[in-house]
Amino acid sequence: MCNEQTCGNCRHFRRHYVRYARGRYMALSYGHCVKPRLKNREADTRACAHWQEKESGM
Repeated sequence: MCNEQTCGNCRHFRRHYVRYARGRYMALSYGHCVKPRLKNREADTRACAHWQEKESGM
């Protein structure tokens, strides 16, 4: 796992996806943070004070 603390590797970050034909999904470079409230974030944004490392199984 990367040592860099960004929103993309935080357990509170929820990545957004686009659904294509036949049920295929593509991950987007942005999403939202759920702690302490909803905030739009880019995956490569520097993490805030609430950052916690994402578990490897996620």
